[in-house]
Amino acid sequence: MKPSQVVKRAGLVALILGSTQALADERLEARRHFRNGMALVAQGQLDSGVAELQEAYAIKPHPNVLYNIARAYHDAGRIPEAVDWYKRYLTYNPADSEPVRVTLAQLEKSLQPAAPAPGELAAAAVPQLQQPQQAAASAAAGSAAGSTTGSASLKMPPPPAGMTALMSEERAKQLASLLERLEKAVDRAEATQQAQAQAQEPAAPLFPVVTGAEVALSGEEAASAVPYEEQVVTASRRAQSSLESPNAMTVITAEDIRLSGATNLVELMRRVPGADVMALGVGSANVSFRGFNQRIANKVLVLVDGRSEYQDFMGTILWDGFTIGLEEIERIEVIRGPGSALYGANAMLGVVNIITKAPGSGPRGQFNLAAGAGNTAKGSFVSFGGDGAMRYRASVGYGQANKWSRDYASDRPDMEEVAPSSWARDADMGSRTARANVSSRIALNKQSAVDLSAGVNRFYSEVYPLGTLRNYNLDGYSINGKADLSVGPVKLKTFWNHLETDAGPEYEAIGTRSLATRLNANVVNTELVYSDGFQLVGEHQATVGVEGRLKRVDWDYVGGKHQENHFAAFLQDEWQLSKTFRLVGSYRVDSHPLLDNGKRGLAHSPRVSALIFPFEGQAFRVSLATAFREPTFLESYTALRVPAPGVNGASVQTVGNPALRPERLTAYEFGYRGEAPTLGMEWDVALYQNTVKDLIVLSAVERLPAGDSYDPVSQSFLIGRSAFTNEDDTYVARGGEVSLSAAPLDGLGVKLGTGIQKISSDFQRGDACVPCRQAPGLKLFGALTYRTRRGLELGTDATYTSSTRWIEREPSAADPTQINLNANALPSYTVINARVGYEAIKDRLTVALVGTQLGNDHFEHPFGNRIERRVLGLLTVTP
Repeated sequence: MKPSQVVKRAGLVALILGSTQALADERLEARRHFRNGMALVAQGQLDSGVAELQEAYAIKPHPNVLYNIARAYHDAGRIPEAVDWYKRYLTYNPADSEPVRVTLAQLEKSLQPAAPAPGELAAAAVPQLQQPQQAAASAAAGSAAGSTTGSASLKMPPPPAGMTALMSEERAKQLASLLERLEKAVDRAEATQQAQAQAQEPAAPLFPVVTGAEVALSGEEAASAVPYEEQVVTASRRAQSSLESPNAMTVITAEDIRLSGATNLVELMRRVPGADVMALGVGSANVSFRGFNQRIANKVLVLVDGRSEYQDFMGTILWDGFTIGLEEIERIEVIRGPGSALYGANAMLGVVNIITKAPGSGPRGQFNLAAGAGNTAKGSFVSFGGDGAMRYRASVGYGQANKWSRDYASDRPDMEEVAPSSWARDADMGSRTARANVSSRIALNKQSAVDLSAGVNRFYSEVYPLGTLRNYNLDGYSINGKADLSVGPVKLKTFWNHLETDAGPEYEAIGTRSLATRLNANVVNTELVYSDGFQLVGEHQATVGVEGRLKRVDWDYVGGKHQENHFAAFLQDEWQLSKTFRLVGSYRVDSHPLLDNGKRGLAHSPRVSALIFPFEGQAFRVSLATAFREPTFLESYTALRVPAPGVNGASVQTVGNPALRPERLTAYEFGYRGEAPTLGMEWDVALYQNTVKDLIVLSAVERLPAGDSYDPVSQSFLIGRSAFTNEDDTYVARGGEVSLSAAPLDGLGVKLGTGIQKISSDFQRGDACVPCRQAPGLKLFGALTYRTRRGLELGTDATYTSSTRWIEREPSAADPTQINLNANALPSYTVINARVGYEAIKDRLTVALVGTQLGNDHFEHPFGNRIERRVLGLLTVTP
């Protein structure tokens, strides 16, 4: 090793070690200090315990910590300190503010002793009427007695020498007693004035607080609950501990996102055990859970604040079409497993719920800039604000990046590159977006609120379709609007999604008919939900809802305009029979216009789960669930003629099937989730078996009789026809997932995850079992973070994916009129990312250097880009 390298590395180590106390995962670190503090308080070590609680609050402010500090002082009889911390707690405007204010008033009253009786005041005035020598004599005795009152505000001067000899001993004692009562009266008056001043002016917070935040727990609950317990809302459509979730869950926090240096949402999904992530381009990727990934992955539902991002016309997620940025995300909750019992169609293998930061919960303004290799440039501005009952969050953003690689060489004689659009600007561009969105919340009263949001994105991106089609460019707009009304236990939600885009192949065979097209899609969804609790042989938390959805598509690939009306009803009951046992039952029925052999039919999705809590912080779960995926517009109505490459006047016809059955899943799962807060550790284990039936696939190309081969629509000869159909085969996927999050030491954060899986078929073997070969058998994830109080942040993560074998249809090189199924082997690969950040000015200026895809260049799909490493510089400014 060169001496210069040694010096550089030694300097880096010295910088890290000399950066004072460091912070690991904020939530786990704060929770560890909180638990240790509560234990010390229980042992009678009040001051040490409060110091630990204050440390927890300094790391990650939470109002319940303030309540627990106040309660600790209250129980110890230290009333002035209790009053101070109760006032700090009330600055959060918690849900239990009224009973806390009553307690506070009682404590303040106890600090105001009764006013002295008139007789006492008259007697206290007597010394002023005595002879000077008598008053002075009494002061000698009174000075000693008064020193025991604890008052330092009134100190009597010592009497002159020999003055006490001029009065009798008895008279001196009387005057001393009167003077003592006078001093006490003065002390009481001063204490009363001070208490009144404190009541008028709330105590200044010792640590930063977010005023107006709502606290779900009551005061009594806050005294016993752990403030930094991980909360989720997706699993049961209500806030609950992750221990109480009936599903395997993964939560990615805003802190995880920032420290990871991730530049897009898809890269964050690699942190989820059991996730199959397949990047084909810088803006094109497919995500699945527990197998069955493919081009146009269609079995995972993605939500943004409850609004669906699932594109019903084709069954995919357009990640580049989102109208929010990473800096606006509060957390991402991922259900690993079926979610149709609550979310209906398309939540077959999982749900990704992206929860944004609440309006009014952040800084007035924040600029985020990034630039680096691959012509990458990103920028955004986010603003939070509000006054009184109305709060808002608004943002604008821009991003662009070149492709990692091109699909074809520019000098290939048989293929030509389609001219890029004016928005894409050049053929190397892989992603370009310009977005804006606004979200607001209007509090009508403590029980009612209105949430409004809207967003727009002008985007250019890529998508890789099915069959023989390759990379498509998308150039258009995505627009959405959302309105929610909450009145107590009732919620009325509605949203609108609009997509308007030009699309077409990036490359086309020279001399063939163009497949360029234009798409216009709209979805309007309305949902009414009622959720409340009741007592009946235990505690129940019931949720009932109805939903309606209108889908409309205008697209020449499906023969023009189509409209579908969908309806659904669902219910769920969480029945807690005891503190250690809980049953969760869910049921949903969906009405689809084509499910009964091309006519309106029903899809049923029941789920039952049992949860056992044998010890504090430990939970076992067993569940049986069903789920389904409904056919898309593309699968039901397609009428497309795909030109045969290199053969002028010849096409392969692809047709839809309105009589398709929905894909169905039956899932069994056993899980164990545990935590050790005093050690800063959490873990989750899941074992599952998924049985999948009626997969929708493209059939093999069938030759047509000579008399039926001419197609007047495309004015070409049809060399064959392929249709969407349900497979007769049944697939069984078995696997296990393990995850661990730990903050064992100040400064060190560790996250580990692994997923193993094996898919088998009843009939097919070898390459004939396409899902069996395309699912990686082993996935590993690991991340380390180190943060210091001086603002230095280091982070790195790595994901390993085992080898796969992709079975794809391709025209024969010798005879393009022949469509073959070819096996494409992909070796294992490792994705490595790293970030080094420094907070140059606390809460104002942060700079960072991010490296993405730092491992070897690799492919994640045989038709995708050759993925290469890129390094970016990031700047965050909060004026």
